[in-house]
Amino acid sequence: MTYQTLNLRRDGRILYVDFDNPPVNLMTIQMVGELFDLAGSLAFDPETAAVVFGSASPEFFIAHFDLNDLLRSMSDPSVPQSRYDDINVLQSLTTTWQTLPQVTIGVVDGICRGAGLEFLLATDMRFATPESRFCLPETSGGTLPAGGGTTRLAMQIGPARAREVILSSRDFTGEEAACYGIVNRALPRAELQTYVDALARNVANRSAGTIAAVGEVIKSVYNSMVEAQFAGFASENSALKTLVTVPAVTEGLQKMAGLQDVEHERDLPATIAAAR
Repeated sequence: MTYQTLNLRRDGRILYVDFDNPPVNLMTIQMVGELFDLAGSLAFDPETAAVVFGSASPEFFIAHFDLNDLLRSMSDPSVPQSRYDDINVLQSLTTTWQTLPQVTIGVVDGICRGAGLEFLLATDMRFATPESRFCLPETSGGTLPAGGGTTRLAMQIGPARAREVILSSRDFTGEEAACYGIVNRALPRAELQTYVDALARNVANRSAGTIAAVGEVIKSVYNSMVEAQFAGFASENSALKTLVTVPAVTEGLQKMAGLQDVEHERDLPATIAAAR
């Protein structure tokens, strides 16, 4: 398979997927479609045990969702939409990846914000360097994380910390992210890939039946939370639809859409503050 925004490399039963949409790895409608396509090919693939997500960029895992594409999706009927009224496309995408039979691992060595963090939260395991930076910047622009991020963050790290991360809209280091439970561990750059590669090989050495059995037990533990998760998604989606109709919010998104370059994205919280 060949994609425009994803680089794929296989090592036995491990599939490595690097986001590759320079200069800042924005998540675009194109990338969403490619991630859906890749997930579809993996749904019935018994040969792949683990999928490891990384980045082709030395600075950005995923910067956030492309604001030009976001604005276009709000007004252009030709842009693909979710088939369900209560769930938007990004929520659907992250749920699709969350339910695959493979073990998914995210590896962050750089900046991961917005939709990038929302996607990361849907992976099974997550690792980062201490210097990596994580942020959900949406509330500083008048909206909220609505790709499943508000819901998953609250479910995974608790409501108090979720409010802090979301409402502060600041960058959190990899060390802070590990402390909060956003990632499993923060490891030095020299050790990160070695550790993840060894972990992925251990996963790949387990039988498909064993991986499935572990997955089913964990699903059984959290089955009671599925209804709550989808209720959260519906609330996120409804709130986003309401908030983006506020003229000041739309104007702010349009202004920020013109600032999606390396210089402004390196310190996005400061860029948003200056633009306001």
